[in-house]
Amino acid sequence: MSVNLVQWLAALVPILVLLVLLLRCKWGGDEAASAGLLFSILIAYLVFGGGIDMIALAVAKGMWSSLSIILVVFPALIIYELSQESGAFAVIRAGMQRFTPDKVLQVLAVGWIFVGFLQGITGFGVPVVVGAPLLISMGVRPLTAVLITMLGQAWGNTFGTLGIAWDGLLSQVDVSDPLTLKRTVLWSTGLLGVVNLIAGLLIACLAGGYKGLKRNALTVMLLGLLQGAGQMGLALLNPMLCNFVVVSLSLGLIFIIGRLDYYRRPAELYDPAAEQPDAGLTGNAMRIQQAFLPYLILIVIAVTVLLNNSLKGYFGQWKFALAFAGKTTLLGFATPSYPAYAPLAPLIHSGAFLLLAAMIGYACYARWGYIAAGGLSRIMKNSLNKTIPSAIAVIGLIAMSKVMDETGQTMVLAQGVAAVAGGIYPILAPFIGLLGTFMTSSNLSSNILFGSFQQQIALLLQIDKAPLLAAQTVGGAVGSIIAPSKILLGTTAAGILGREGEVIGRVLAGALLLCAVFGVIIFIAYQLGW
Repeated sequence: MSVNLVQWLAALVPILVLLVLLLRCKWGGDEAASAGLLFSILIAYLVFGGGIDMIALAVAKGMWSSLSIILVVFPALIIYELSQESGAFAVIRAGMQRFTPDKVLQVLAVGWIFVGFLQGITGFGVPVVVGAPLLISMGVRPLTAVLITMLGQAWGNTFGTLGIAWDGLLSQVDVSDPLTLKRTVLWSTGLLGVVNLIAGLLIACLAGGYKGLKRNALTVMLLGLLQGAGQMGLALLNPMLCNFVVVSLSLGLIFIIGRLDYYRRPAELYDPAAEQPDAGLTGNAMRIQQAFLPYLILIVIAVTVLLNNSLKGYFGQWKFALAFAGKTTLLGFATPSYPAYAPLAPLIHSGAFLLLAAMIGYACYARWGYIAAGGLSRIMKNSLNKTIPSAIAVIGLIAMSKVMDETGQTMVLAQGVAAVAGGIYPILAPFIGLLGTFMTSSNLSSNILFGSFQQQIALLLQIDKAPLLAAQTVGGAVGSIIAPSKILLGTTAAGILGREGEVIGRVLAGALLLCAVFGVIIFIAYQLGW
């Protein structure tokens, strides 16, 4: 598909509309997403030659893909409301105080290490919707809690979720040469280690200000080194498990660190939220293990099913999918037919794990007497009320990305950048990965969308493809920090739906700067022949 300036500028319009409405006009995610979807449809029809039937199918695909996200949001909110109703959050707050009186280390343990652990095994937004409420229960302001979880989950977006995004990249490119594969792994894990270290330092700063950063810098660097170097070494042996193993080790290590005399001194948060009255029954004698019960159940179920190929294969055999016909725009951009588009395996979906954990948690809390009369009704009502506006926004965003993808708008944006950049393209390569994740809220989808494109550019420029492939997936990981759909999950769980623009505004410049730095590093590496 050829690219001209008019097409490129037209393809940029829906993204600009979305950003302006979120950042400048302070619109909520549902309103901004609806406007972005409308503009993407108009441009698909007027500029890119997409027929009404093709656009309708793209919107339908977006709605179907959105279901996978909504199925995570609703049960995760049930767990949140369950913890709120039972008084578990108050117990967790007290338990974290016993772990260490240093509240900044508490935030690092939950917002960086535990969130990274959840990304390592589940992904799909679970770290954000689980981590943000936990941080809020510990005294972190809701907006800050969302920022922290977005940072904490970012580096695990390639080798986390059992390496699904990495597999997606390899499915689109040729890395049959062992040396190329090794170099791609080393470049990817090296840059992801930097992302993780920066995230840890920023989280310490968000939690404790300059004093918190200074006090915890050595701890962050130690844990960051363990995670970065550990992932690099293990990725060469087992990409599926490398992230999960290192974050599991980090989770154990940070609890050991919390026992040191250095962390026995109290340290307050830089800008704590106002104390909230404890929810739950009066005289609640819940223990810390009971308070964490739904989250422990979630981990046990996910690990048991996802790491056991027999169980995963058995429960994964039941799938639901929709069939879609292939279509072609008037400009010649074609989409294939799908006899089974984006199959959903409900029994091994993260939403199923969350729902089962919520059900078991509720049964236990009710039996132990931690749920007051009418508690179940309040839990379900509050969860549903928070899910509906979030679902509308998610559907709008994903449908917008599908319309742009299916009618060639997203590819035109990437091709236009590559055509103008020429020999300096490596500097811009991470931004292509970032674009893919920003549009789809998935590093997996970004790698599938642009992995082959990055390989073609490497062949065209006659350069080693490994750094460009690493730039693709690392840029996608950075893009997860500013992905609107993921931010929506966080603002929904934190009870600040409608403030998505504020979150993006806080991290957008940093994400772009980080991609620029990585691009320059890769460009210099090419010049030096590394």
